[in-house]
Amino acid sequence: MRFFTYTLTSGSITIDSMDGAMFVSVQCDSTTGSCQVSGNIPFKNLTPNAVTLGAGQGVNISALSPASPLDGLTIAWVSGSVDVLIGF
Repeated sequence: MRFFTYTLTSGSITIDSMDGAMFVSVQCDSTTGSCQVSGNIPFKNLTPNAVTLGAGQGVNISALSPASPLDGLTIAWVSGSVDVLIGF
């Protein structure tokens, strides 16, 4: 597995299936870090909305098979710094 690492201090990163990402880890810095993580597909007639992660919070998301990589995931910076690690 190979990895891309980045610290968001503005903007956003969107992961689509054509990127081939199998794993993503997001960690907000422990003092002022904040970001929003959102998907792009409705579920049971509910429209997706962003989930906000605050200072010190994080999330790990992984795909189960290389035939079905992560798709439709956006990580948007809100404040502070947000570390992102993506595995391929």
